[in-house]
Amino acid sequence: LDEPVNGLDPIGIAEIRLFLRKLSSEKGKTILISSHILSEISLLADDIGILDKGVLLEEESLASLEQKSGRYIHFTVSDAAQAARILEQFFQEKDFSVLDDRNIRLYNPDLSVTKAVRVFVENGLEISEARTCENSLEEHFKKITGGEGIA
Repeated sequence: LDEPVNGLDPIGIAEIRLFLRKLSSEKGKTILISSHILSEISLLADDIGILDKGVLLEEESLASLEQKSGRYIHFTVSDAAQAARILEQFFQEKDFSVLDDRNIRLYNPDLSVTKAVRVFVENGLEISEARTCENSLEEHFKKITGGEGIA
């Protein structure tokens, strides 16, 4: 199906969603849906494939994608490379991304932000920002496809 809820009002969207779920669960049918409305797809799909220019870039269960694109801690610091060393040395963290000279994302949302900030400061870093964030499926799509694209 190509954009099966395009142009429908909220009640129509809910009815189509319910119909497709029943068709899948009660009749054992697999339904292939093409859509750019990722928020709607996340309410309906069990598995998601991300295509870009006709190439399948990723295919995973929605649960796996949600975990992968889920929560993270974003730090803006005076030296992101030093912050990375501190995360490795003091917290044995490996799952992080240095975004640039000042920004780093830690993909372990269970680490205490307060504790991390304290250790950063004790080791000479200046902290401009420390916040817990949550990626959406849309943000994950942009990351996988390499950017914003053309509207």
